[in-house]
Amino acid sequence: MKKKTRRSQVDSIKEECCALCRFSDDDPALFGEKVTLKEHKLSVHYFCLLTSCGVYQRGEENEGVFGFLVDDIKQEIRRSARLMCFVCKKKGACVGCNVRSCRKMFHFPCGRKRMSVSQFTGLFPSYCRDHSPVQTLCGGLDLSLPQSCSICLDSMDPVLSFSVLKCPSCHASWFHRDCVQHQAHSAGLFFFRCTLCNNKENFQEEMLRMGIYIPERDASWELEANAFSELLEVYNRCDALSCLCEKGRAHSAKSGWFEVIRCRLCGSTGTHRRCSELQVDTRDWACSECTQATDGRGPHPSPGFTDEITFPSSPRGGDLARQNFLKLLVQQIQNCVVFEGPDGAKTLALNSQAVREDLYFDVGCLLALSLVHGGPPVGFFSPALYQCLFNHPAHQPVTVGHMTPDTPLSRRVVQIAEAESLEELREVMAASCDFLEVAGCNRPISSLEERDALVEDLVNFTVITRMQLPLQRFREGLQTLGVFDQVQLFPAVFFEVFCEASDHLTAQTFGRLFTIAFSEQEEKLNRETAVVAFWRHFLLECEVGRSSVSLQDLLRFSTGVQEVPAVGLRPAPSISFLHSPGLQEEDRMDEGLFPQSHLESRRLLLPVSSSYRNFKSSVEQAVSHQVHLLLPSES
Repeated sequence: MKKKTRRSQVDSIKEECCALCRFSDDDPALFGEKVTLKEHKLSVHYFCLLTSCGVYQRGEENEGVFGFLVDDIKQEIRRSARLMCFVCKKKGACVGCNVRSCRKMFHFPCGRKRMSVSQFTGLFPSYCRDHSPVQTLCGGLDLSLPQSCSICLDSMDPVLSFSVLKCPSCHASWFHRDCVQHQAHSAGLFFFRCTLCNNKENFQEEMLRMGIYIPERDASWELEANAFSELLEVYNRCDALSCLCEKGRAHSAKSGWFEVIRCRLCGSTGTHRRCSELQVDTRDWACSECTQATDGRGPHPSPGFTDEITFPSSPRGGDLARQNFLKLLVQQIQNCVVFEGPDGAKTLALNSQAVREDLYFDVGCLLALSLVHGGPPVGFFSPALYQCLFNHPAHQPVTVGHMTPDTPLSRRVVQIAEAESLEELREVMAASCDFLEVAGCNRPISSLEERDALVEDLVNFTVITRMQLPLQRFREGLQTLGVFDQVQLFPAVFFEVFCEASDHLTAQTFGRLFTIAFSEQEEKLNRETAVVAFWRHFLLECEVGRSSVSLQDLLRFSTGVQEVPAVGLRPAPSISFLHSPGLQEEDRMDEGLFPQSHLESRRLLLPVSSSYRNFKSSVEQAVSHQVHLLLPSES
C-alpha cells in the first residue's frame, strides 16, 4: 500500500526516545516531527514511520499518527526488534536498502550518519551508501566551481558527495545537504526552489531523488499567525529634538498643530507640526536624515528598475554630463579584459587576474548602475552570453556557434566538429589531448557518430563549466538595484537592451517618444491638428538634413538628454500647444511665439503657427539658440 505524506499539525511533542530508532533527537527538518501518544506511551519520528519497511498508512489522516494505525506501529516495532542495525550493531533496525541483493538494515538516524539516502516520494525507498543515487559533473575539479554554499554562504569544497549537492538547472548553486533540507522544511512545497536560478520543477525533482524531504504545506512564514502584522502599523510618534506637546510624543491629534506627520521618504520618522516649526496645513515633510541622504532633493520616480533611486547631480542641466559619463563608462567596459569576441557580440573571457580582483562583480555592478541611472543600452552582449546569464531562450543547448570565434579553444572544437573521417578525428584529438584531458573528455572514439556527443561536451565545458565562477559573480553584480531580477522576469523584452546596438534616431522613433495633449475647444483643436502635421514634417526634414538643426539637437532641447536611455524617459515626454493670446488675425498669430521646453516635466510647448514656414523658423531659432549656449560649457 502506498504511503502518503502528512499535512496536519502535531498535537504533542516531548523529549522521549522514538520507539523505532531509539533516538531522542527532535529536529523536524532532519528526522521529521516527533509525535507522542500519551495514552499508548508511544513516541515516534515521522521519517522513521515513512521509511520503515513493514508499516503503511492504512487509516485516515486523523487516525493514529498521521494515518499510521497504532496497532500497525506496534507490529512494526516487534518485527524490527529482531533485526540488527549494521551501523550501531543494535537491534530495532526498521529501514532496509531497496536493492534486493543488499541485506543491510539500519535505523533512520544511523543511516544518515553512514550517508544512506531515503527518498520521500512514491514507495519511500531507502538506499545504503553503496547503492544511493549520486550527482555527477562533466569534467574534473575546476577553479571556476563555486567555493561557498549558496544558502549559508560558508566555504565548502566543491566536490559532489552525500553532504554537498548542486542545482540540476543552473549548476552554479551548490549547497550543504543539511542547509537545503532546512530550507525545504521552511519553504514548503510551494516556495522551495533554487536560491540562484529560481528554478522550481527540476530542482524539486532532483532534491527528492537525492533524499530531501519537501513538506506538502505552505511556507512556515505564511503559517505563523499575524507574522506580518507590524507592516500594517502606522508610525505615530514625534521624533523632534524638543517635543512641545503637553500630552507627550505618542499623542497625535486628528488635525492641527499636534497632528503627527511622517517623513515622506522613509515613513519611519514623525513630528508634530509645532515641534518642527511647520505650517498648520503642511503635509509634505522630510526628516533631516533623509534630506541629507538625498542631497535635499527628495525622491525621483524610478527609471524602471526600483521605486526610490536618487542620483547626486545638479538640476536638469547635469543630465547631459551624466549621460556622457555613462556612455563613456559603457564603452570602456566593453573593451575591458573581462570580455572577448567581436564588437557587438562579446562573451565573458576567463582571466585569472580579473577573478582575483573580482572584476566580474564590479563590471556587472557598473552596468546595472548605468542602466538604472539613464545610461545607454548595453548593446554588446552576444546571444550566448545572454543565454548563460538569463536562460533565454530557455532550455536551448549551447552549440559551437555560441563559442567566441577565433580563439585557441574554439578553433580546436571547430576542428573536431569538422572532422570528416575517423582517422582525421583521432588525429585532431591527439593534437588536442591536453585540452581534452582538462575538459574530462579524453576518451576513446570508435566511430564518427560519437563526434557530435564529444563536441557537445567540449562546448559545455568551454562555455559553461569553466566559466561558472565568472558567470556567478557577474550575475551577482547585475543584481545591484534589482536589475538582474527584473531582466529574469522579462528576458525577451530586455534582449534588445543587452544584445542589440541602439538604433540610429529617426523621425519615427523620435515622434513615438511624445504623447500629445490636445485642447478641448474645437477652434483650438483644429489649429493644433495642423501644428501636429507641421511637427511630423519638420522631424522628417531634420532626419534627412533639410533643417539647420538635427534630431539630436531637438532631443536635447525638448528632453534635456543627448540620447534616449535604455530604460526610457521618466517622466514620459509630452507635447502641448502655445496659443497667441488675444490675436485672432491669421497674419499676426505667429508673432513672438517660440517653442518652450519644461525639462523637469519633459513637456514641450509647440507654437500654434499659421504656416509651416513660420513654424519651422521659430523651432529652428529656439533650438539653435540653446545649442549655441551649451557649446562653450561642453568644450
